[in-house]
Amino acid sequence: MIEVRQPGPYRYTYSADHAAVARVPTGRQVRIHCVDCFENRLVDESQRYADVCQYPYLNPQTGPVYVEGAEEDDTLLVHIDDIEITRDWAVTGLVPRFGLLTGTDATAMLTGALPEVVRKVPIRDGRVWFGGLSRPLSPFMGTIGTAPKLEAINALTPSSYGGNMDCPETCAGNTLHLPVRNDGGLFFCGDGHATQGHGEIGGVACEVPVNLVCRFEVIKGQAIGWPRVTNDTHLMVIGSARPLEDATRIAATELVRWVAADYGMDATDALIWITQTLELRVGNVCDPNYSVVAAVPRAALIA
Repeated sequence: MIEVRQPGPYRYTYSADHAAVARVPTGRQVRIHCVDCFENRLVDESQRYADVCQYPYLNPQTGPVYVEGAEEDDTLLVHIDDIEITRDWAVTGLVPRFGLLTGTDATAMLTGALPEVVRKVPIRDGRVWFGGLSRPLSPFMGTIGTAPKLEAINALTPSSYGGNMDCPETCAGNTLHLPVRNDGGLFFCGDGHATQGHGEIGGVACEVPVNLVCRFEVIKGQAIGWPRVTNDTHLMVIGSARPLEDATRIAATELVRWVAADYGMDATDALIWITQTLELRVGNVCDPNYSVVAAVPRAALIA
């Protein structure tokens, strides 16, 4: 297995200007070591967020990883074999002026911010514990993607290259399809989550450092506009934008086009049938862009 660690400062932007931290071939299993969204600095409930980070310096990324053979207008497949949580507790809480249910810089209000709260929650017996309540571990990568063509975009912002989508679908057993806009793809990842409900409405999941264990594959000469996710049961597209309706439109439009192309349907028929079978899930409603997953069951596309 190829081990990838960040040799210098973690990256807080998705950018083609960063030097690659590793070059890896397709087909080989790779373990990419990642710190949590606070760079593993938030370790005690007595700390304040301002003690360890300053907005927008959140979600440090390991990368970019240069995938051999990937060229502009290819598609990079990331087969997620495992997401290894590397400590026995997670950190969660509330960040002032961040989240769905408080005023933010993007949604200004005269009311005060929600209180600042830091909670350490133990991980044991395959579950995350919150007092007497618990949930099974369901780890996924909150932030994962490839470099955009020209921009340097902060690691809090999801867009067409992926980024901070906060979608539980980026988990072990699924394959993430990403657009390639630079030679090598220039792959980044970080922001591991032990568990998170859809929407991440409070702004903070159960944040943990993780190792992403994956294999890369390149589909030559096939460009996609937005991230896709596949598994044995579903085809999925992730759209990111504000407002939430536009994120949904992006995801659904791309899904209709994908189904029409791969299943020999015209776009009209694909839209009519997907209207009957569509599943929608919200990744996040707290980041600079919101993310929505549009999914269709494979069984609904087989006669």
